[in-house]
Amino acid sequence: MRKIIHLTDLHLCPPGGRVIGFEPESRLRACIASINSRHADADLCVVTGDLTDAGDAASYERLRGILATLRVPVRLLLGNHDRRAAFRAAFPEAECDSHGFVQSVLDLDGVRLLFLDTLDEDQPGAGILCRDRLGWVADRLAESSDRAVTVFLHHPPFTIGVEYFGHMLLANGAELMGLLRGAGGRVRHLAFGHCHVGLSGQRGGVSFNANRGTCHPIDVELRGLRALYVDRRPTYDVLLLEDGDVVVHSVEPGSEEDVVAEERAELDGGSGVIEMRRPVLAVAR
Repeated sequence: MRKIIHLTDLHLCPPGGRVIGFEPESRLRACIASINSRHADADLCVVTGDLTDAGDAASYERLRGILATLRVPVRLLLGNHDRRAAFRAAFPEAECDSHGFVQSVLDLDGVRLLFLDTLDEDQPGAGILCRDRLGWVADRLAESSDRAVTVFLHHPPFTIGVEYFGHMLLANGAELMGLLRGAGGRVRHLAFGHCHVGLSGQRGGVSFNANRGTCHPIDVELRGLRALYVDRRPTYDVLLLEDGDVVVHSVEPGSEEDVVAEERAELDGGSGVIEMRRPVLAVAR
């Protein structure tokens, strides 16, 4: 079984910068501390774009320093808030395809991971996979006939049922999904960001999930063109991949002070002894 960490939508700023009132660095560092403590055995950490809020050189350099504390190998993708040239200047070692797009592939035992570059620098929110990028995807699928495939990207390639994001999707997502569905059932899962909400489902026989990210989460409203940013903790996902099977756990970093009680399971499946740590303080509103 392979363990993959999924981070997204960091929106890192220069020192002192905030995004809609949120301080991106401390929220990212909380996730990294949790990953280092609980999942340092992961095979890879994938960050699916919006690495910075403005695509500026200072923020990419800051990100480089922060990621140096992560104990897991990392693969960085681009989102609509990123700028390809500035990113590549700060991360010259980042793998790219022959056309200079930040796309790459990684094979782990019976699993193939594809990392896509959906950035369209001519659009503020929507993404694109041009002919060159789609051709690269087709080639990578064609050469992996014996591996289950998981695809990472920033933009959702189909509607997610939230009207606010209707014009911010992958513009030619239907073309990508056609390629993936034509791979003989080998594409098992998609993982993306961009939405700032946690969601999961299945599209055309392919499962998918999105993590809400580390910065400025959104409270879901299915109808209407407004976004309600809410004061909640950052999150990351843990993907467990084995052959064609996928399990996704969403993690909200906390501390020992959050623990109310501890129970150790019995081997017969019965209830174990529960040790109370502190009273429950939270009140539903």
